Amino acid sequence: MVRFLLTALGVVLIGSSAFAQAKRSLNAAEMQALVGKGLSVASIDNEGGNKFSGRVNLEAGGRLTGSLNVPGHGAVPLNGTWKLQGNRICRTLGAAQPEEVCETWLRAGAAKEVTVQVDGKDVSINRWQ
Repeated sequence: MVRFLLTALGVVLIGSSAFAQAKRSLNAAEMQALVGKGLSVASIDNEGGNKFSGRVNLEAGGRLTGSLNVPGHGAVPLNGTWKLQGNRICRTLGAAQPEEVCETWLRAGAAKEVTVQVDGKDVSINRWQ
């Protein structure tokens, strides 16, 4: 059920590639500086959280924890791994999504906000403090 929901969300959340092209992806050094010592992010879909919201802790050393909230289905705990590959974060979400997914983070305007792309498609917005 959870895998189905995550797959469905991926299909629903395809963003405009023309809009995404105006954004600049963080480079490898910026990503290392941002997440290398750990980072806690709040994540929402591109529709303002109508499809999902969550909180993810990218812990130093590569552990990922958190939860994903899907309206009508409640919270799903996340416990996986992450690593940097160049300027991308490649992560697993434990039982919720065991296959590795690599994300590119793009500056979205605010200093502590990025648009997350997977396979060139906008899928969510991450914010941190």
